[in-house]
Amino acid sequence: MRALCLSLVLSALMATSAFAAPVRTAADSPAKMRSVVHQWSARLNANDNVGASHLFRLPATMTQGPYAYRLTTYQQLTIWHDGLPCAGKVTRVVVKGRFATAVFTLGTRKGHSCDSPGGQAAAKFEIVGGKIRSWTQVAVPPPAGPVA
Repeated sequence: MRALCLSLVLSALMATSAFAAPVRTAADSPAKMRSVVHQWSARLNANDNVGASHLFRLPATMTQGPYAYRLTTYQQLTIWHDGLPCAGKVTRVVVKGRFATAVFTLGTRKGHSCDSPGGQAAAKFEIVGGKIRSWTQVAVPPPAGPVA
């Protein structure tokens, strides 16, 4: 009976750990996460889609509006990045846990047609172990400031 109870407890622990949040490392400090976001933006702005794709950990999830894609190769990530029409200058990054939300001012990108240069866009990056696990386009958050 004792062995059965121990077996059940161990099984429960193993099942729980499979769904636990990823372990954070030094590569996940807020400063490092901001750096990853800035690297991603710099590579995208330089039209280095291959370089931008290698900032991700496979598989990666990319979400824009109602569409979510689970990309399993760097080639898929490169093609996805090539589909982004605008460059983006980072104007702010807010880090909460393993997520970094960045706001960008949009601009023209070589070989692409940006539909709203000068506009703003935002993306939420899930960063674990210094690599991007997911990218989600989100609404531009209001600027932080004093509460009226």
